[in-house]
Parts: sequence; structure tokens; C-alpha cells
Amino acid sequence: MIQKVNKYLFAFFLLVPLCVASAQESLTLSVSPTLFDMSAEPGQSWKSNLRVVNVNPFDLTVYVQVVNFAPKGEGGDGRFIPIIDGSEDKATLAEWFTITNEAVTIPREQTGEIPFTVTVPNDASPGGHFAAILVGTKPIKSDDGQAKLQTAQMVTSLFFARVAGDIIESGNIREFATTEIFLDSPEVKFELRFENKGNVHLQPQGEIKISNMWGQERGIIPINQYTNFGNVLPESIRKFVISWKGEWSVSDIGRYTAIATLGYGAESKQFTSAETSFWVIPIKLLLSVLLGLGLFFGIVTWLVRLYVRHMLQMAGISVEDFKQVPARQVQAAKLTTRKKIISAPMQAGILDLSTRLKESQTILDRLKTVLQFVINYKFFFAGVFLLIGFVAMIVIYVVNANTDYRAYEVQYINNEAATKVNSEEILYDRQKQASDPVIDNSLPKLAIVNRSGEPGVGAKIKLKLEGEGYEVVDLKADFTDQQEKTVIVSLPTLQAEALVVSQILNKALISTDNQLTDDLITIYLGSDVNQI
Repeated sequence: MIQKVNKYLFAFFLLVPLCVASAQESLTLSVSPTLFDMSAEPGQSWKSNLRVVNVNPFDLTVYVQVVNFAPKGEGGDGRFIPIIDGSEDKATLAEWFTITNEAVTIPREQTGEIPFTVTVPNDASPGGHFAAILVGTKPIKSDDGQAKLQTAQMVTSLFFARVAGDIIESGNIREFATTEIFLDSPEVKFELRFENKGNVHLQPQGEIKISNMWGQERGIIPINQYTNFGNVLPESIRKFVISWKGEWSVSDIGRYTAIATLGYGAESKQFTSAETSFWVIPIKLLLSVLLGLGLFFGIVTWLVRLYVRHMLQMAGISVEDFKQVPARQVQAAKLTTRKKIISAPMQAGILDLSTRLKESQTILDRLKTVLQFVINYKFFFAGVFLLIGFVAMIVIYVVNANTDYRAYEVQYINNEAATKVNSEEILYDRQKQASDPVIDNSLPKLAIVNRSGEPGVGAKIKLKLEGEGYEVVDLKADFTDQQEKTVIVSLPTLQAEALVVSQILNKALISTDNQLTDDLITIYLGSDVNQI
């Protein structure tokens, strides 16, 4: 899925077609491929075809024009530069094109091909050259003089050429930072600016790795890993804006570190990296924790003082007399009497309990004796349980903070258009084989929602089902609503197909819902998924 997302997300420039033919008909036009990327020697010729798809229920005449292409701003936009009339130096890529048919009629619901030739001049400058093939419609007059097509449409195919010679591939991360430093929740926006200092286009590819203050991974954001787009033209800067939202956990509050590592270059692979940090500090929660710690230490101090008073009383010493004892005498007697004084109240209490239990005749009397013993030493037991609870909280905190992986969501933002992917999809792309799975179109389409509380199992189940020929069209992680049992939900009409899926998933539970609006079979993974 990431491949499909990134293909459109990082495109330099792609006009989305939409126009109207007469008052009732809509016109749709598309081209393939949307990007040509070629390498050539000076004096070399290169031939290819541009396919134009006409899915409309009528014949369509299209017109072709080649213009030069240059970046516009840092957001990935581009601008078209027409060929200057009368130019004879052939210095730009658009001037190297030869198109025999600049007007082509494509029959309805068919694909037409527009052949072209690119001839590189002998004196062409080495490095990158960029152009765009524009395919559009123009107003067509009928025999009666009426315009049948009232609006025009244009689609674009980019053309990048690399001319051999003194090639310079040089780039670096100009800036990598977050829009905010202090956050209430694990949700932050990154801005990464990559600068191309060379004379050919570069496609930086890599990832952003996010770690918490304990060094545990909390997110991997792929950059340009599954796309032919996302290029940075020479002497320009490209800005990537990406947001990350992590699974909330109290144990993950604190400082986060994000490291961006990008590789680039066709001649020789080069790398550049940058690091930034941010803090996730929920103020209200932090104040509550500090208040709780202050209350805890206050109670412990009070209980210790009560225990000391009890020890002194058993020793026959008043608190006032103890305060008047010189410090040197206390220090001298400390080593010989410490264990005896500290253990005296506990020994007395245990001896008292043992005596009372021996005197008790029935089980009920013994239970009353134990209860009375607990009441008499309630402050001691309260302190013990309070200390055990505090230690348990610390252990739970450390264990949770060192969890290897948590769910997260990534949103790629480009020119006010945003696309989201989640951790399950990213894990799936990291685990799947290089070849695409073989899909049986006769089988129903599936959706998977991971509610097991364990990241990555959704990706594992998707790979398993694809191995059986199923197409999984949606994969999500929902750890806000964890469940124990895996449940398969479908329309009643798909119950038989859902039963087959259940057999594959170790006889998972099946539920039907008449309120569903699509033919998807949705699998909600529970914590029992490890048994599948």
C-alpha cells in the first residue's frame, strides 16, 4: 500500500483531470507512464511511446506539446517553460523532442500511443535536463458551427534526462526539525528540507527513526522508498512535511529522539543524516504524578516516625528524653543496639500473635485474632503495602518503557493533500517478499483491524491470508479497544465465505451484521491471535 501512497504523494506535479463534454457528459483522460527517467550519451537518440487512455464512451482527439520543466518552491510543485520561438541552440530538453503526430484521435474506451524521439545534441551539457509532455483537448467545431467540447483538459507526463559527462551528485539535509518542541501527547510534525547541490536530479530515500528516552523504537517513517517520484532537481530544495502520532503510554513521557537518514546517488551511493529531539510532557498528568510522589513520601515519613515512637516506648524512653541524648552517645550505641531496637516491635507483635493463636479454640477465634493483630499494627501493614505498591509501579513503568514496539500512524503532507499509513502497513511492507502475492479474484475482499495489543500481528495475518489467495484491501491498528477473541464480521450473505476464513484462522468466531454497507469481510484480531 505504501507504494501506491507514495507514488502520488511525492509526485513533482500532476494535474488531476476533470472536464465536461456537453451538458451531460464528463470527460476523463489519463497518460502512462507519468514519469520517464532516461540516461543518454551526447549524440544518442532515444525512442519511446506515451500511452493515452480514453475511457470515455466517445472518440477523443488529443493534442501534444512538449515544454521544459523547472521546480517551483519547496513543496514539489513545478512550472512549465515553453520553447522560445526562434531558438536554434538546442540547449533545452524540450527542443530535443521529435513528435510526428501532434494531434491524435483515440477511439472510445481504447488506448492510443504517441511515439516520440529524443535526440541528444553532441554538445549537450552534462547533467540533468527536464521537460514535460502535455496532452490536452481543444475546442472542436462541428459541421453546424456549434462547439461540442466546451472546456479543455490537460494531463502531464514528466521527462527527466541524465546526460553523461561531468556528473556531480551532491546533496545534504539542509534542515530537520519539529514544528513544536514540547507536546502534551506523542503527536508531532516533522519538516525535512533536502538540498541538491549537484547538476542532476536526486531522489533521496531513507527513513526517520523515532526513539523514546529509553532508546526503544517508537516509529519508522519511510521516505521515498517505494516510488519513482520525490525527486529533487539540481540547485533546488525540496521540503517534506510528515506528521507522526504514537500510541499513548504514561511510561513513554519524556524526551524523544528522531534521526533522519537518507541515501542518494546513481553513480555512487551517498548518505546524509540529521537529528532532532522533542519532549512529550503532559502537564496535568505530570503534576498529578508529582503530587502523588509527594503524598507517598509524606506518608512514609509519618509512618517511620510512628514506628520510631513505638520502639522508644517499648524501650522505656520518652521522645523528649531521646531528643536530649548527646549525638556522640547515640553514635556509640548505634552499632550495638540498632538491630535489637528495630526488631523489638516486630518481635513483640509476632510473640503476641503466637500467644493469642495458641489460646484460640476455633477457626473463627483465630481469624478474629489475626484481624485484631492487623488492626493493632495497621500503620505497619499500611506502610508495607504502600512500599510494595510503589515498587510494583516502578517495575511496571520500566517494563512498559522498554516495550520494543508500539503502534503509530504516519501522515505524509504535500500541497495541502495528506495521506495516512499506519504501523501495521509499514511492518507489512518490511516483511513481505519482493514479488507481489497472487490474488484469487473469486474470493471475497478482506479488511484486518489489529485489536490484540501486539503490534505487527496484523501484518503477519495479512501475509498469511495473501498466501491463501485473498486480497486484503485495508489494514489498521486499533489499540484503544483491545479484545481477547478474534472475531470475523460480515454480511449474512457472506457467512459461508467467512466460515472458510475462520478455518484458516484457527476457527475464529464469526458474527453477521445486516447494517454493513459493503461486501468486505472484516477480521478483528484479538489477543488469541498468537494461537493462529
